[in-house]
Formats: sequence, structure tokens, C-alpha cells
Amino acid sequence: MKPLSIIVTMVAGVLVVVIGWMLGPGAAWWLEHVDGVTGLQGEKLAAAVDMVRGRALAVATGLAALLAVYYTARNADTARRTFQLGERGHDTDRYGKAAEQLGHDKAPVRLAGLYALEQLAQNNPSLRQRIVDLISAYLRMPYSPPRDDDQDDAWSAVPRAALGGRRDETGGRDPHEERQVRLTAQRVLSAHLRRPPSEKRRRCQPDPPLPNDFWPDIRIDLSGALLIDLDLRECQIHTARFNHVVFAGDTHFDQAIFEGDADFSGAAFAGEAGFRSTTFTDDAEFDGSTFVGDADFSGAKFTDTVGFHGAAFARTADFGGASFASGVWFGRAVFTGDAKFGGASCDEERIDCDGATFAGSAWFGGLIRGTEVSLQGAVLTPEAMRSLNVWPLGWGVEPHHQGGGMLRRQAVSEERQQHELRVQQWAQNIRVKRRMFSRFR
Repeated sequence: MKPLSIIVTMVAGVLVVVIGWMLGPGAAWWLEHVDGVTGLQGEKLAAAVDMVRGRALAVATGLAALLAVYYTARNADTARRTFQLGERGHDTDRYGKAAEQLGHDKAPVRLAGLYALEQLAQNNPSLRQRIVDLISAYLRMPYSPPRDDDQDDAWSAVPRAALGGRRDETGGRDPHEERQVRLTAQRVLSAHLRRPPSEKRRRCQPDPPLPNDFWPDIRIDLSGALLIDLDLRECQIHTARFNHVVFAGDTHFDQAIFEGDADFSGAAFAGEAGFRSTTFTDDAEFDGSTFVGDADFSGAKFTDTVGFHGAAFARTADFGGASFASGVWFGRAVFTGDAKFGGASCDEERIDCDGATFAGSAWFGGLIRGTEVSLQGAVLTPEAMRSLNVWPLGWGVEPHHQGGGMLRRQAVSEERQQHELRVQQWAQNIRVKRRMFSRFR
């Protein structure tokens, strides 16, 4: 028995004894010693005693009502807790059955398990992270996608080490059916990680409530998975692990927000990689990543450190208008296609491309004023030497006998400095106007 219940029971017992005494001989004593009424006799005394007993009875009735309310609330709380425990047990059973369905040999059964998990997470916010972890674990399982001619062309450019032997793993399941199951799992994640559309409102108006379909503060761990045409545009993720993931088809993270660390180290993008206007609020790692298609980071915002050490860009790498708050490192990165850094900015540190290789056109014109770029030891192939290149102020190409070149620091004339400052000011004004325009769209 709980201490509060013991105290309430003892107090109730004492009150019952006192009120019982008041309804009996204690009424006369109360009348004489508490109310101070003396000298009454006969009918007057009896009437006065009855009044005292009436007051005692009213007090007893009120106390009984309070006691009844207390025990009713206590029983209701107990019933509520019992119901919650029952619901938790029911949810646990549903979770276990859905998890078993995910391991079934038949694709329709696996699909049913995914939809059951989605509904369970939708109705139980406390289970959402656990269910996301389960779906992520399913996507991390070995899988061999169905082969076709277009896909073979894309796979041929992906390093064999990144594939990790996936194409030889079937798991005894039809690859076309398994593809549909995995696409459904990806859609479940994207549908509930996508932020609600922002509505125009005045500053004095409060933020609208988040829709129930959005699952906030979700951590994603898809390291080593094979993902097909992943679309996480406008999604909001707390922390994300995509290291050593193979992204088959086109991948889109445009306008997504990563609230924590985002790890893409060693990832392979077999198609286009879209990171337009994506926000990284913590560390972002792309070290050793391979981009077979176009890599679009235009307008991306990096508020902490970001690394592209040893990354390989087979086609266009667009970082135009990107902002780096704490520096970015492209050490020993390989730009086979065009490299675009026009309008980029770096508040602290620098855009470090030391030792990088440029095999296509490179554009560093229009950098925001104050942005420092380092190209020490960067190499140009003969193809890059024949392309139209715009280098940052103070850097020039030193040709070598093999037809290529190497970037070196060079003295800059005052006229060139003034021209570059005018170009930077022009680019910065354009960027400010674009931001102002985007606020009123």
C-alpha cells in the first residue's frame, strides 16, 4: 500500500470516529464548550443539539464526497495505466509480427509488413525511431538489382570496391520483386521525413503546428546499403550515415536539412547527385566518394567543416553559390568533368583544392569577397589546358613538357585586383538580390 493511501485511510478513520461521536453524546459537549451555549433546557436544548448534529452530518457528507472523488480518480489512473500496459503489449505484438513479415520469402507479405510498420509508427511516436531503424536495417541487407543495359553503363563507372560484390548476391528472391519492396521502404522514409511546405505568414503569427505525417528528430543509418533512385528532397534528418552506400540511379537531397552529422564518405553515386540548396548544420563528410553523374551542390549551405578528400567527379561538379562557413577540403580530388565554383563563399579557413586534378574546365570566377582559395600542387591534364578556365586571383598555370600544367601562386597587378574586386562585388550583389527575391516567392 502506498504511503499516501495509508495517510488518507488513517485520516478517514479518525474523521469517522469524530463524526460518530458528534452525532451521539458529543453534540451536547460541542454545544457547550465550542459554541459556548449554556442554560438551555427542554425543547430549546434539543433543537440546538440537532443543529450541531446537522452541521456534523453536512461535514461528513462533504468529506465522504471528497473521499469518493479521490478513490474514483485513483481507480481511473490505475485503469489508465493498465490500459496503457495492454496497448504497449499489443503494439509489441504488432511490431513483432510486422518484423517477421519483413523476413518472409513472398514480396506481398514483405510489403504488408512495411505498411503495418508505417501505420504503427504513425500512431505511436515513441516507436518511430525503432521502426525507422528496422526499415534501415532491411535496406542494408545484401541485394543484387536487376540488370539492364542502361544500368550496366552506369555500374561500369562505379569502383569495384564500392560495389562490394553486391551483384553476385541474390538471396534467393526475385530481384524485380525485391526492387519494389525496397522502393516502398524508401518511400515510407521519404514520406515521413519530408518537411511540411512553408506558408507565408507575418512575423507576429506563431509557427503552424507540424502535420502528423512528419516524423521529426529521426536518425538514419543506411551505411553500406544499396539504394535505388533515392528521393529525400526537402526532408529533415537529425543525423545521417550514408557511408559506403551505393546510390543506383539518380539521387536527390535537394533542399534537405541535416540537423546533425552527415556522413557520405566512400559513397558511390551511379547517377546524378542532387544537393541543390541543401543545408548541413554540422560536419559533412564526402571523403572518397565517387560521383559518376553530375554532382550539383549549387546553393548548398555548409555551416561546419566539410571534406571531399579523394573524391572523384566523373562529370560536372557544380558548387556555384555554395557557402562554406568553416572551410572545405578537396585534397587530391579528381575533377574529370567541369568544376564550377562561381559565386561560392567561405567565411573561415579556405576552399582547399591542394593536390586536386582538373581534367575539364574549371571556373572560380565571381567568388564572394574575402573567400580564400588554395590550389597548391593542383594538376591540369592536357584536356584541361585546352579548356576555358578561370582561376582565383593570384593563381596561374605553369605548363610542363607533358602537355599538362600545375597551378602556382603568381603576382597580381593592381589593375587585375581592381577588376577582380568589381567582379566579386557584382556577384555578391546578385546573390543578395536572389535571397531577397526568394523570401517573397
